Amino acid sequence: MAQDQAQTQNILLRLTNDAVFKLYFTRKENIQLLKQFIKATTHLTDDDLETIEIKNPILTKEHVGEKDFIVDICITTKNGRQINIELQVQNHSGFIERIVGYNARQYSSQLKRGQDYTEINETISLVVVDFKLFKDCDDFSEHICFRRENGKVFTGAQQFYIIDLTKLPKELTHTQHQWGALFKAKTEEELMMLMESSEEMRVAGEQLLKLSANEEARQIAEAREMSQWAWQHTLRATEQKAEQKGRDEERAQAEAEKSELVAQAEAEKLEIARNLFSAFQPLAGRVLFYRGLHDRRNFKY
Repeated sequence: MAQDQAQTQNILLRLTNDAVFKLYFTRKENIQLLKQFIKATTHLTDDDLETIEIKNPILTKEHVGEKDFIVDICITTKNGRQINIELQVQNHSGFIERIVGYNARQYSSQLKRGQDYTEINETISLVVVDFKLFKDCDDFSEHICFRRENGKVFTGAQQFYIIDLTKLPKELTHTQHQWGALFKAKTEEELMMLMESSEEMRVAGEQLLKLSANEEARQIAEAREMSQWAWQHTLRATEQKAEQKGRDEERAQAEAEKSELVAQAEAEKLEIARNLFSAFQPLAGRVLFYRGLHDRRNFKY
């Protein structure tokens, strides 16, 4: 019994679980770590992040199984910048369109009646993915904004930062790489090695160990994993049904096309015979007999 409890306590919660991700960064004692993470992965400075407000910090075990469960972290800085931080571990159709749409909604929702457009604040989407979103490059991080055809920036009002954990380099030469390694840590041994790399990682690692020892946090993480598994199972079953339906429809269509071609060939054959009969009526009986088409009920005289 004691051994089982010890093993449970040694389970390291992973930041690639989106519920753990939100629990970790929205805890009051981790606000400074949240600022450091944003600073390491975006262009924002300490001054930009001096004061931040998390708009949606609430997360409970009861919420993690809901269909519209939101694990994004929405932040407003002291100067009004809107930051949305999101973790996505599996790609799906329309993912890029969704993050662009959400960014646009955050941007436009700031405008009040009678307000000038110049008063709208910058909107930043910081997206951490654990799959290859862009297969044409090996960059761990990418900064995306609207640019003109000549490459110059059109506007910085809406910006996107993509952190691709699958492209984490072996050499952790930058702070953002260390944060990526924190997300990817699977065991306490890996985490302890990372904690030796910098003071920032030491504190970050200690807080992850502390969260991993929290019973409620473990329950939330497990509930989220079960919810995600159920969702993926349902998605795969739906996709398989759709594929099977598609194959059945393709077979039915192929059979219909085949029947149509056969009918068309028979009709052409019959038309040829009719033409022959009309052109060579004196010899029609003989021709039809030798062609096996001597049943006169098929023809109009």
